[in-house]
Amino acid sequence: MDFHLTVDCLTPSGTALWQGPGSNGFITDAVQMHWPDLQVPLHHAGWQPLWWLHRPISGLHCTPEGVFAQPAPDLTAADLDGRALPLWYKAAVPAEGMYTGTVTLCGTGGEALVFVGRRRLAWRGTLAAGTVQQVPFTVDTVPLISEGDSAPYLNLAVDVSLVGAGLQRLELQTAPAHTRRVFLMGDSTVTDQSAAVPYAPGTSYAGWGEMLPWFLPDGFCVSNHAHSGLTTESFTAEGHWALLEQRLRPGDLVLMQFGHNDQKRPHLDARGGYTQRLREYLTAVRAKGAVPLLVTPLARNSWTPEGLYNDLLADYAEAMQHLGQQTHTPVIDLHKFTMDQIVRAGREASKRWFYSGDYTHTNDFGAFAAAAFVAGALSPALAVPTLERAPWSPAGPCTPLAPPPGLPSPEGDPYAAFDHDGPLTRGDTVQLVTAALHLFPVNGYCSPFADVVGETPLGIAVQCAVQCGLLPDSWACDGCLHPAAPVTLDEFLAVLLPGYTTRCPLPDGPDLMARARSAGLLPEGPFPTPDTPLRRDQAVAICRRVHI
Repeated sequence: MDFHLTVDCLTPSGTALWQGPGSNGFITDAVQMHWPDLQVPLHHAGWQPLWWLHRPISGLHCTPEGVFAQPAPDLTAADLDGRALPLWYKAAVPAEGMYTGTVTLCGTGGEALVFVGRRRLAWRGTLAAGTVQQVPFTVDTVPLISEGDSAPYLNLAVDVSLVGAGLQRLELQTAPAHTRRVFLMGDSTVTDQSAAVPYAPGTSYAGWGEMLPWFLPDGFCVSNHAHSGLTTESFTAEGHWALLEQRLRPGDLVLMQFGHNDQKRPHLDARGGYTQRLREYLTAVRAKGAVPLLVTPLARNSWTPEGLYNDLLADYAEAMQHLGQQTHTPVIDLHKFTMDQIVRAGREASKRWFYSGDYTHTNDFGAFAAAAFVAGALSPALAVPTLERAPWSPAGPCTPLAPPPGLPSPEGDPYAAFDHDGPLTRGDTVQLVTAALHLFPVNGYCSPFADVVGETPLGIAVQCAVQCGLLPDSWACDGCLHPAAPVTLDEFLAVLLPGYTTRCPLPDGPDLMARARSAGLLPEGPFPTPDTPLRRDQAVAICRRVHI
């Protein structure tokens, strides 16, 4: 059954707010918060208002030229500095499938972006104020499984969101039968990530899969089945492969990028379980008449203390190249491309392509560059040229918005379990310090110590501390951490301060207590001497004064 929908936003009926499943309309943050389903990442269009901003954030501004996003009165100029509010429309469709559409935009005098589905880029350009632009797109409504769920979510709607533009008209219809899907399998570096609202491309998480549609010609549709945390094993175990395999048709393409999380599982080693499972996927894809392609894992912005690039995924990239040669499968070497880009720019300059404070997950700029490379390498498999697009480079630094000081996080108090007068241990120290410094582990599942179990909160914190060089040599001289050993004030500061000084400079000197006091990290009044065993609550008091 063919489907066709036309929404004219220049008429009163075209400016309605969304009223729930099966309806058509605009979604403001107030509407999003009213419907719990719209707060689940796979269910919304990739937009999540910052939890600590006062409601409402945005509204609609209806003009003779179109409908525009309008900031709420209590949204400050600082909140919008270098940022924008998306205009989001949700249209109901009768069944799962692929749909083509056209949006008619009205420019506001700067850069404009069009996203479809869960924040997949359909168009990017500059539009003068009042300029009208028609943008075609293709999008799918394939069911997906949310993290922690077992049943798929059937999304019977097409989402269209605009940044830097207003909406005049939306047309939507069933895609032609010859449309080919480009299926994506992978992890958080590939998936459709959500962006915080107010939006800035430099401070948004993004996987290269959500930027890929902008580079593909007509007749192709990206279907992104990648999810955060997935391995070659869990992609099947959690039900994602079954959803994909059922929908494969002859001529479809399947791109596979794994490695970031396989690395965390000893049985998924590069030349063992990892390669074996990829080989099984290749066989299954070919059995369906579809075309498989391997994509080596996106490189991390990781460096040694000596300033040398630390290639943490070399084994997995090499294993995938070898598998491609063995099975006559095209390999897109994204690992080499991104690693070369990072090395040329250096550690600091490369941060502009990654989410702030993260060296694994790209922002919109980094995902865009990766997608451009993948698309170019994909062209022979498509049998048609991919599209050349203007580069998207950071205009300047843009730091994430921070909540007001002292406002408790909705995730709860990270120190609550430690805030009592029991003796502080090495295990406590590692978990408290990594939480206070907001450090990200590269590989939390492979513990370097015989007495620390990986894939546990302690194991993840320990690996994070090791990769950042925070642990004293004396703590690891026999291959064990001895996590229950008591810790003095000086020992605690010896772990905390090296990490703290990478973010906030401190005066040099051997007196750790004096250095900590100069930064305001020690509470006023009497405090233990440097060689006195520290209590948990005393360590928590220090951590609460660390503001990163």
